[in-house]
Amino acid sequence: MRSKMPVILSLFLCLAMTVSLSARSWNVIEIDKVDEVKLGDEVIVTVDLNRGDFEFGEFALSIYYDTSALSLTDAWLGDLLTACDWEYFEYSEHACEGCPYNIIKIKAVSEYYDNGQTAECFEGPGKIATLIFNATEDSSYVCTSAPIGFYWEDCFDNLFVNTLQDTLWFSDYVVDFDGSDITGTPSYGGAPKACLEGVEEVPFRFLDYVTGGVIFKCAPEYICGDINGDDKINLLDPVFLTAYLFKGGNAPDPVERGDVDCSETVPELNDLVYILNYIFYMGPDPCCVF
Repeated sequence: MRSKMPVILSLFLCLAMTVSLSARSWNVIEIDKVDEVKLGDEVIVTVDLNRGDFEFGEFALSIYYDTSALSLTDAWLGDLLTACDWEYFEYSEHACEGCPYNIIKIKAVSEYYDNGQTAECFEGPGKIATLIFNATEDSSYVCTSAPIGFYWEDCFDNLFVNTLQDTLWFSDYVVDFDGSDITGTPSYGGAPKACLEGVEEVPFRFLDYVTGGVIFKCAPEYICGDINGDDKINLLDPVFLTAYLFKGGNAPDPVERGDVDCSETVPELNDLVYILNYIFYMGPDPCCVF
């Protein structure tokens, strides 16, 4: 009998660890990662409740972003909650006093007005907020990333309240842009322990928060204007493009090589005129779409 006890104990501990790990990521608030972003693009970033088995009637979000890489133009309630007739949404923005970012404050309430209407749903999964940004035109951001994450200035940031308004759901774990666990990092790693003390409502550490952001598209590895791929810009490039456009010749590889006027269309006659103008008449430099 004594020889079996360690085995039984080990099985019990493994089961306990499995339950703990699965519960750790059950309710996840995640900011979307948007890749292949071009300089100057409009970028739509959503805040998603990726999994959720709890009914909430109110939430507050506090989100940081880098103003040198992005500028916020608008924000609105996510599709999940607009479809359910949530009644109130507001957002504001201010410079962070303790960090090099701007902070977006969001508040949403399902039942806000005494108008006899009732919100139809209170749980996920789905999009709970949408943020609209303009990307920078600064070329130094090519092939870089700009995180958009959660920030705790006070205890009521990144907080969800149940429909009866008697339970508060605080952060549990927080994950950084690179996937690392930053739980407990001041201001970035969740609500401090003191936030769960001395409140009238029942507090729980219940939600995991995952950082998102934008990933800027990298510049192409070929020379802009080198249509035939020989690492030079010369008469052979318009000859190659002419063969492709009019004689069924090979396409540029990748085909974006031929879009020398950056019209973001497939190579066309305008590109042929553009490259000839550059070679023979000192026209503007060929450009690359990225």
